[in-house]
Amino acid sequence: MKCNETGVLKKSEVYFSSPSPLAKKIYFYPISAGHFYCDNNYHLIRDNYNSLLITHIIDGTFTYVKDGRHQTARKGDTVILDCYKAHEYYTNDSFESIWVHVSGANSLEIFKEIEALEDNLIKCKDVQHLKKLLFRIFDGMKGEIPTSELNYSLDIYKIFTELLNPQSAKTKGEISYEDSVHKVKEYISDNLNEGITVKSLAELVNMSSSHFSRVFKQQTGFSPYDYILISRLNRAKYLLQTTNMTIASIAYDVGFNSESNFIYFFTENEGISPGKFRKLKF
Repeated sequence: MKCNETGVLKKSEVYFSSPSPLAKKIYFYPISAGHFYCDNNYHLIRDNYNSLLITHIIDGTFTYVKDGRHQTARKGDTVILDCYKAHEYYTNDSFESIWVHVSGANSLEIFKEIEALEDNLIKCKDVQHLKKLLFRIFDGMKGEIPTSELNYSLDIYKIFTELLNPQSAKTKGEISYEDSVHKVKEYISDNLNEGITVKSLAELVNMSSSHFSRVFKQQTGFSPYDYILISRLNRAKYLLQTTNMTIASIAYDVGFNSESNFIYFFTENEGISPGKFRKLKF
């Protein structure tokens, strides 16, 4: 289907899809997809489009506006934008892109995680795989025989996975923090019964607390605080299953300041009390 938007060249194509009630309930699904060639007359300003935009820049430059800042993506970059909110993007010269608007399932929560880790402009590790997935969705919407909604959902999930696993810092020519994060994880494991703070962990690897927290979450998927709590929980489960230590002793051994706090945290996370967990057979 040809597009007649200002600045969109005639060889561009766009297609639309309407999800079923089932897809709206449990799947990721595409709303529209396009393969665009645009000149410098292209400038889109829109209040909302009830979806996320994922666009991969095949050639040229693509500029989007966020919080008053103009950020430019170039050949090989991928941009993800929250189009549930007002949004604006354009090009000062020209660009070619493959793009899809998606929604459904927990897509907005995944977007927020991507944005927190990488902002909106991402340099994907496997660019060819990302392009293949985007073109597969585009071709499915273009074809006479529609792609199954399950396959659309799987491909969109794979795209999210690519965006959550961008080029490593080392690949981008920056410092690799893998050794530092590994050092911190070992320290946490060896000192679970101590009063570990984010500040003390940051000092261990000579970083500011804010920079360390961002790096740690980027490398592990957890904030330092959450990682400490999960580590304590996992150690407690191991001790419950493999020792005869009292629940109070386990609580203090893994770093909780009281038995009651430990029982509350354990039950909230596992859905059963430590005592009941101990009786489970694995």
